[in-house]
Amino acid sequence: MMTVVFTIYFFLTGMLVTSFTNVVGLRVPVGKSIVRPRSHCPNCGHVLGPLELTPVIGYLVLRGKCRTCQLPISIKYPALELLGGIMYAYAFYQFGWSMQFVLSILLTSLLSILVMSDLAYMLIPNKILLFFLPISLIVRYLSPLENWYNPIIGGFVGFFLLFVIFLASRQGMGAGDVKLFGVLGIFLGPLHVVIALFVSAFVGSIVGLGLLGLKRVERKQPIPFVPSIAVGTLLTYYFADDWVKLYLDLFL
Repeated sequence: MMTVVFTIYFFLTGMLVTSFTNVVGLRVPVGKSIVRPRSHCPNCGHVLGPLELTPVIGYLVLRGKCRTCQLPISIKYPALELLGGIMYAYAFYQFGWSMQFVLSILLTSLLSILVMSDLAYMLIPNKILLFFLPISLIVRYLSPLENWYNPIIGGFVGFFLLFVIFLASRQGMGAGDVKLFGVLGIFLGPLHVVIALFVSAFVGSIVGLGLLGLKRVERKQPIPFVPSIAVGTLLTYYFADDWVKLYLDLFL
């Protein structure tokens, strides 16, 4: 019974935290304070009240429009809040009260910030990566480890693998993706960060083909890659061990 209660609690907490990470992802890349000014409509400047700031519910109550100017509010805000709540709840359901749970929500929060930043500006701010780098190392070493060097090697593998791709693609991939995979390697370790890259590329290909088919983008038009990285990373984080076990059972 208490597991259910805490799972619901972390679902709500996850939505609240993601509401804040949305603000961070929108303001930090352009050098704005995350505290001032208060959240407001970017069109008319209307300062949002408590109900309007309530994750998901505020969007539904306002029917997706600003109360003052009636211009549409982007669906990406409540969508990310809802996904953040789901991921927080799932992390607690999987790991309970453990450092692995802390590591999971730290990874989710990092990806939430960067998804919003990438969707808004196609930027991965160095400030965000530098903030999360030491924290991820500390929490990783407080979590269960196969060996002490796994996070370090994972970080190097993630960084240099993407760096090689960055050079080979003649900068077709952003330098921010290279640095991001260096941080993700700390969370995932050397094997799983490689898996995450392939899964992210697969997801990105599906998204790109879908957008082309719907004529939402033109050929060779850059599209945000971090959402695909986030999906690929979280799928790998939670399910890669099962995939590896299934592969070994089938082929070895």
